[in-house]
Amino acid sequence: MTKTKALNDLYQKYKNEFEDKEIVLGDGNVNSQLLLIGEAPGKEEVKLSKPFVGMAGKNLSEFLEILKIDRQSIYITNAIKYRLSKVNEKTGRTVNRPATQDEIKKNREYLLQEIDIIKPIYIVTLGNVPLRAITDDYNKSIGEVHGAESTILILKKKYFLFPLYHPASIIYRKSLKDIYVKDVEKLKNIIKEKASESLRKSFSE
Repeated sequence: MTKTKALNDLYQKYKNEFEDKEIVLGDGNVNSQLLLIGEAPGKEEVKLSKPFVGMAGKNLSEFLEILKIDRQSIYITNAIKYRLSKVNEKTGRTVNRPATQDEIKKNREYLLQEIDIIKPIYIVTLGNVPLRAITDDYNKSIGEVHGAESTILILKKKYFLFPLYHPASIIYRKSLKDIYVKDVEKLKNIIKEKASESLRKSFSE
């Protein structure tokens, strides 16, 4: 079975389970060595049926420019693939809300299967939600581990894990911009250093 077929089957199961939700599925190159995982889609993502568009998408584009990587050459998904929303009591508008631990857990198995199908070398988590989903540790904080490389075992396969702040966090906290850029530069150097054929073979064993 091809990766595309396997992903389509997985996504269909996902849509069947969460059929009442505003769903945005993963997008990009299924053979990518780099997988980016965000938290959940927002209003613009739902509108365009594509992860990381709008303001957060602009910051993501800057991230990819630093890495010298084209968006279409990687795969981008979210830990939770439907919009997390609530109605603002003051304005009556529908706004985004944080994920609950229960929501992360309910979506986790789908995310792990998605990773197992794509089989990237590098997994970059963007924000707390994908970090906690990947590690199954709900006390982990991106503030403690951002920019720190590690390895992680997912369904008996090893991956490089590199946590980053979510691109949207820069919009609300300008002070994170320098930290974010430094972390991305560090990731760039790690990829340059370790993306060798011998390493790929050792990690697939």
